[in-house]
Amino acid sequence: MSIKMQEIEAESLAEQFIALGLDKGVEVLDVACGTGVVGEEIRAAGYTNVDGLDPSQGYLNGAMAKGIFRKVYKAYIDPDTPTPIEDNTYDALLCCAGFFQGLISPLGFTELLRITKPGGIIAWNIATGYEAYGRDYERYDEIIMGLVRQRSWEFAQPVKKHERMCFTDCGASYLRGWNTTGGIQCEGYTYIMRKLAEQF
Repeated sequence: MSIKMQEIEAESLAEQFIALGLDKGVEVLDVACGTGVVGEEIRAAGYTNVDGLDPSQGYLNGAMAKGIFRKVYKAYIDPDTPTPIEDNTYDALLCCAGFFQGLISPLGFTELLRITKPGGIIAWNIATGYEAYGRDYERYDEIIMGLVRQRSWEFAQPVKKHERMCFTDCGASYLRGWNTTGGIQCEGYTYIMRKLAEQF
């Protein structure tokens, strides 16, 4: 079983989430939210039940000061240490630029599944060249497809390949006093998965 892909013009992860047309009342968690770039974009589209999670208190302070999130969690996504979030809490999880060397490991997918409601959406993007991020990323595709075979999740849409993917850079926002969205455009992929059933 291989991962199907389609090519698409540059667009942000938030734009792709908004295009799904989910009810505006869904509960959304912005994972590795940084200063709230993704959260701010989906709030502007009418999604108001948005929370944030990030290991950096400085980023969270900046996001809360802008009124983007209802609440925030200072936490890592760690496969061995669960977040304080209850099982089956969110209808949708979004993670922009969180799957990167030294950040979230693909082994953390199980934690994302745990806190997502059955039928919920888990969407993230990742830059090309991820195979070189470390040992866990050498198994990235295998981990994703293993969870498909286990019926933990399915592809809600084919993986999108971007020649110019919008990749937010919250570090730039921090250095510029939170007054910019920061970000770069690079080659990469967007994954939109759907949790199938209770697995935990």
